[in-house]
Amino acid sequence: MHYLITTYWMWFVVALLVGCAAGYWLRWRLGSGGGSSRVLLWGTAAFLVGLVGAVLHWLPRRAGLYLETLLLLSFWYAIGGLLGALLRGATSAADEIRATRVGSAPPEAAMLAKRTRAVVKSAQDEAAASAGSIEDARLEVEARAAEVTRLAAVAKAAEDARLAVAAKAAEEARSAAVAKATAEARLAVDAKAAEVTRIAAAARAAEEPRVAAESRGAEAARTAAAAKVAEEARLAAVAKAAEEARAAASAKAAEEARVGAEAKAAEEARIAANAKVAVEARVAAEAQAAEAARMAAAAKTADEARPAAEVKPTKKARTAAAAKAEAESHLVAKARIAAAAREAAAMMANAPGVAAVATVAEAGISHPGSKPAGIAAPAEGADDLKLIKGIGPKNEKACNALGIYQFVQIADWTPDEAVWVGHHMAFPGRIEREHWIAQARLLASGGETEHARAVKSGSLVVDVSADEPLDQVSADALAQTLPAQSAAVEGEDEHAGRRPYGLASAVGEPDNLKKIRGIGPQNERRLHALGIWHFSQIAAWSEDNVKWVGSYLAFAGRIDREKWVAQARDLAAGKDTEFSRRVAAGKVATSKDEGPGG
Repeated sequence: MHYLITTYWMWFVVALLVGCAAGYWLRWRLGSGGGSSRVLLWGTAAFLVGLVGAVLHWLPRRAGLYLETLLLLSFWYAIGGLLGALLRGATSAADEIRATRVGSAPPEAAMLAKRTRAVVKSAQDEAAASAGSIEDARLEVEARAAEVTRLAAVAKAAEDARLAVAAKAAEEARSAAVAKATAEARLAVDAKAAEVTRIAAAARAAEEPRVAAESRGAEAARTAAAAKVAEEARLAAVAKAAEEARAAASAKAAEEARVGAEAKAAEEARIAANAKVAVEARVAAEAQAAEAARMAAAAKTADEARPAAEVKPTKKARTAAAAKAEAESHLVAKARIAAAAREAAAMMANAPGVAAVATVAEAGISHPGSKPAGIAAPAEGADDLKLIKGIGPKNEKACNALGIYQFVQIADWTPDEAVWVGHHMAFPGRIEREHWIAQARLLASGGETEHARAVKSGSLVVDVSADEPLDQVSADALAQTLPAQSAAVEGEDEHAGRRPYGLASAVGEPDNLKKIRGIGPQNERRLHALGIWHFSQIAAWSEDNVKWVGSYLAFAGRIDREKWVAQARDLAAGKDTEFSRRVAAGKVATSKDEGPGG
């Protein structure tokens, strides 16, 4: 309506003038004559029907616009006709007053003239009858004529006064009619102006929320951009500090490795020298034993060559002495070998490398805590565990050796299982300090850490240095970037399947989950209560997650039937679906309840 008035106001002025001319020249009189009354009655009824149709929007779009335009033209034409008729009536009344004043004699003047003529005739008769008193008659006639003249003057004055009163009354009536018409026209104009003002105020009231929303959106975008810049600067500073710490730790580890390697090489050389001495002692003992055996054999041969009677006692004594000497040489050799072996064992026990191997071997037998359950390599492929900060190629192989291939397995570790794995990998407490479980939960729920984004983009190459432990500063900086996990819900363990990991709050702006067919406002609120804020989280759901959410929302099988996960994957990748385009265009009644779960 506001658009019609501001655009076609000149046509409404033309309709007002045409209606005024028609009402003036055709002398329309409201309610005069049956035909005129019926025409006016039917025209008013048609106008009211059209007005009701325009208010209730009976006609669609362009037809409704045409109807409103026709109603406005008819309204201004009718107002003009009414003004023209009132103006014509006022001028007609003035004409009748003027005609009465000029063309008709007042009844009092006629009676006065008649009386005057009667008096004059009576006087003449008396004069004729009384000739003797002609003078008296003349005087009397003159007196009566003067009286008649006075009466005529009085009558004229009375008539003039009556005409003045009548003219004044007519003028007042005309002025009243004109004032009434002017007041009605003014009221109509004021009503129209009020309507225009109301429409403009309504349009302004509708425009102000939109402008406010746009300004809020721009402010939110500016704030988000500023926050993003500040966050990027903070992350860059943290990454720089972490990189410097990692470089320092790498240099320290390299220096320690070099010193350890040199010490190990020296120790191995010492152990080898000791082993060589032990071997030489063993060889010398064996040589002495062989020499003793040879000498015993030679003595035995010499004794056998002598006469039996002569040498019998001597042979017996020599054999006993040789046996005793051989036994003593064997005991000396065994003692020397045992001493060398003990010395070599002591040296090996004191060597750091050998002690570490012994510790690991002992740890492989028994660890504190409980061992997590492993799986065979998954058919759909293992997750890239190197996306977890603190896990490099070496630690990933160690996890795979335990049957750990997926983020969800690490995300499910209990504190006892984390303790067991830490001892098994010979770095107790590192899993807790470097937040492996929190990182795995975020990655398993479809989110990303700064480290994971850097690895995926190729800006960070994961090598053996990634297996090095983080210092406390880097670990604390990592903890600050990890979002909090959502709390447990009532009856969480009563549903089949597995609850997906959720976030206590959205990372940045939450996605509009209503763009997924099957998710309305109520289901969106229930998913938010589970910590589901983004398309990427739904896209990461497993079959067990789908089963649990379907049971929790009380519509089992609907998620698979309506393909929530597939829609979420497209939306998370920046692709629009046919349903999301309809939602963006406002063609979907998203406020409708969508099922028993809502």
